[in-house]
Parts: sequence; structure tokens; C-alpha cells
Amino acid sequence: MSQYVMLSTTERYRTVTDNPNLEMVANYDYYFFGKKKTTFSICKIKSQNTRILIQGVGEVFPDNSIPLKVFPKFETTEEIEREIYELDIDKDSRVVKTEAQAQPV
Repeated sequence: MSQYVMLSTTERYRTVTDNPNLEMVANYDYYFFGKKKTTFSICKIKSQNTRILIQGVGEVFPDNSIPLKVFPKFETTEEIEREIYELDIDKDSRVVKTEAQAQPV
């Protein structure tokens, strides 16, 4: 059973990580040409039966509650970090680790 999930938040939508069935491990901000494009969140899974809430930010759409099973899951945080750092290729495309904190509801 996979223990970690990678979630993301962009200008268009916000993935709510403030969830009793998830434990925030780390956040990584992805910048492209100096503009923050995405925040990747690594969360430890406490219950496989949880649902992830996605809310519209840059565009209006109803909140969407999605089962955890459709999100990419990993055995270790290192696997997720390798995926995230593939985007960190030069000064115009970089990843910055930030303090882990849950996204408010």
C-alpha cells in the first residue's frame, strides 16, 4: 500500500490539504520565468478511504471531491521529490522547497 500522495495547487484551482486523513510532509513551489506556477504538496496518507477537495480559484466551478485512489501515490517521499525536481532544470524553471503547511479550507 502506497503511503504518500502528491497534490498540486495552481492559479486556477486549489487542492485542500487540510484533511484529517492526510499529514502534510512538504511543499515545493515551482517557478517558471520568475512566476510561481504550482505548489506541489507531499502528504502522508492516514486513510485510503479519504476524498480530496479541489476548489476553483482562477475560474469558477463547483467544489469537487475526488477519491484518493485517482491521485498518484508513492512509497517514499524521495520518489515524489525526484518527480518534482525534474522541473528544476535552469534559472528560468526552478523548484523551491517551502515550509509544510496545510491549505486552509
